[in-house]
Amino acid sequence: MAQRNHFPSDIATVLLAVSSLVNLMNGLKSEEITMEEFLRSHELDSKSILVSVKIPDWDRIMSISLGTKMKLLFETYRVAPRPLGNALPYLNATLMAKISRCASSNGMVVGDCRFAFGAYGTKHAIRATKVEEFLTGKVPSVDVLYEAVKLLRSIVVLDDDTSYLAYRSSLAAGFLFEFFSHLVEGNAESPNGYVNGYSTLMSPARHLDHGKVSTLLTSGKQEVELNNQYHPVGEPIAKSGAVIQASGEVVYVDDIPSPTNCLHGAFIFSTKPLARVKGIELKPKSVADGVNAVISFKDILGENLGIKTGFGPEPLFADDFTRCTGQYIALLVADTQKHADMAADLAVVDYDMENLEPPIYL
Repeated sequence: MAQRNHFPSDIATVLLAVSSLVNLMNGLKSEEITMEEFLRSHELDSKSILVSVKIPDWDRIMSISLGTKMKLLFETYRVAPRPLGNALPYLNATLMAKISRCASSNGMVVGDCRFAFGAYGTKHAIRATKVEEFLTGKVPSVDVLYEAVKLLRSIVVLDDDTSYLAYRSSLAAGFLFEFFSHLVEGNAESPNGYVNGYSTLMSPARHLDHGKVSTLLTSGKQEVELNNQYHPVGEPIAKSGAVIQASGEVVYVDDIPSPTNCLHGAFIFSTKPLARVKGIELKPKSVADGVNAVISFKDILGENLGIKTGFGPEPLFADDFTRCTGQYIALLVADTQKHADMAADLAVVDYDMENLEPPIYL
């Protein structure tokens, strides 16, 4: 399980909420424990094997059928920096509840429920058991949800060093509120003065009369006229060649077979920042392994020019002196790339560092 290494697994939170059973085997001994017990237990040793994870048949357990008035609500929630990518979530949750029609009112009564929260800074996902017990047998209302949210905040407690602490805590409350919000009766204002989850009973100096609210949650729409002056700047555009690269069909240089009688090269680099180059010696073994030539600045017919920059020209090969560690001294040519690399590594450069003044005076 990914969460055994403090990785915020989404599937572990789902399995916890549906009361999954974990089948473990240690030697010849088989054991079946709940997912909650498994997450709380110590890490498995080398002799233990996770054989299977069993998800109960909730249609049978809750006796849900076309002929009954009970209904099973099930929702998963996840908020991450990149919702459509593979970013680790700030918080994930799985909420499940059995509801049925209340005999004494028009509302719905909450029956058996499971609330699991994970990825908020703890070692593994947890169940909000106290919130489950509080809501069982109650008709969801603004007052009831407000008390449930307060209770949930006391359970989902984050460490002080957790990033985005306040935001993660608010997400847990928001998930629970959204899960039950459609069950709240049409008149969202309660006797305690809570409207849309917020208290309107403030001090006389700050009291505002908002009137009655017809629905618990409201929605809005804003239309923004876009300027096409810089089109298509700012729009998501698929990377050119992304499909062929992701499918593995693109051909790279290393995928192209070498032509017949092709020669390969490998550079011999300087290992001294400032030194005279007296010569290059190749060991006999490397010469026998397909080495054809060693090209240095002496073999260039024209100017020994590698690149021109704003600081002036730079030579392709080191001439009589090396100017830095890693400068090209020569190019070794062989029949294969492997032979060229091996011979370049075995090459011995003869340096002379006598009577050389330091390039910088301190």
